[in-house]
Amino acid sequence: MRSATLTEDPDYDLFCQQRLHDPYPLFARLRDEDPIHFCEPMKMWLVTRYEDVYEGVRNTTRLSSSRNAMYSEPLLPQNSHTAEPVIRHLTHWLLSIDPPRHTRLRKLINIAFTPRMLHSLIPEIEQLVGQYLDDASQKTETDFIPTFAFPLPAMVISQMLGIPEGDTRISLCANVRGLELFSAAGGSGLNQTIDHAAECLSEMIDLFDQLIAERRKQPQKDLISALVSAQDNGDRLNRDELHAMCVFVFAAGHGTTAGLLSNGMLALLQNPDQFKALKANPDGLIESAIEEFLRYESPVARAVRRAKCDFEWRGKTILKGQTVVNLIGAANRDPRQFENPDQLDITRSPNKHLAFGYGIHFCIGAPLARIEANIAFRAILQRFPNMQLATDCLTYKSAMGIRSLESLPVRFG
Repeated sequence: MRSATLTEDPDYDLFCQQRLHDPYPLFARLRDEDPIHFCEPMKMWLVTRYEDVYEGVRNTTRLSSSRNAMYSEPLLPQNSHTAEPVIRHLTHWLLSIDPPRHTRLRKLINIAFTPRMLHSLIPEIEQLVGQYLDDASQKTETDFIPTFAFPLPAMVISQMLGIPEGDTRISLCANVRGLELFSAAGGSGLNQTIDHAAECLSEMIDLFDQLIAERRKQPQKDLISALVSAQDNGDRLNRDELHAMCVFVFAAGHGTTAGLLSNGMLALLQNPDQFKALKANPDGLIESAIEEFLRYESPVARAVRRAKCDFEWRGKTILKGQTVVNLIGAANRDPRQFENPDQLDITRSPNKHLAFGYGIHFCIGAPLARIEANIAFRAILQRFPNMQLATDCLTYKSAMGIRSLESLPVRFG
């Protein structure tokens, strides 16, 4: 019996649980058979080829990044009141706005988010990495995510923002379930998580409101102080924009980096030849290895846009208002762009992956993520050169915008 075609298969909701573990065969089928595919159950277009995703993430003429592009599922009436402040807050996130407003906000945050500030964090990152690895070394086996991959970037971004060390509210801000609004806003999870997301967002705004007020009176060498003082020809961030920038930087700055660390560690453990090569030449290969981790298992799974007008794309008619999902994970495994794309190759060069996006929405935290990963993997290679995977059963979070493991049990050999 011949296999069903894409149009015959009634369910191409590729984000459903049974496809989380390995979406790549489905991505390959979409790329080959229907690269601009309308998914009827999800009522959205799925874009899978590298060339098209590249165009989809950079084109601001035909495609909008406004907050409306994030919500493919209508809110249930009983959730509208709770969701209203969350949605209003998200209208100020950098990834949710178009030019010229995006241009203005990006310019202001660039004034604060400087290379000098990032490099000043290196000693603190090295200290934190050493501390977490010291704690891990007391055991013969541990879960890599809660003991290292998650707390490291959460603490780094907390210190960068200026959240006081030991503040109990950090744990609430870092609560993964609360920050699932980052990805759930784009699909079926929104109605299920809105109560918790709204509660978490309220707590975070209270925290940042207090810190912003303190920094206005007494500036520190932290990102909140820099954001408060940033100005361009007299233009400054207003109160809502400051809140949104702090929450966005925190949410985007730790969840995605945690995914890079855990996905990269898993890739090494499942490819012992690459692990061995990296241990033999960390100075020569660490940078290209990190880029390959980003390509091979991109922490950010997609970039959502909404059509601003009717237009033709590879023979398909995209209608104004329709949702277009650029599947970054699919683009980064496209054989038209990458040789042997399903193979982890830490020497790959060039490696023009789209893990950080492209164009005006290129990830502002990419340099920090690379610094953290560089320090972290160097230390792991030195401290635990015989690390092994301690399970045959891996599960991924159901959050729609982020590809992230639930757990990663490892033993130290």
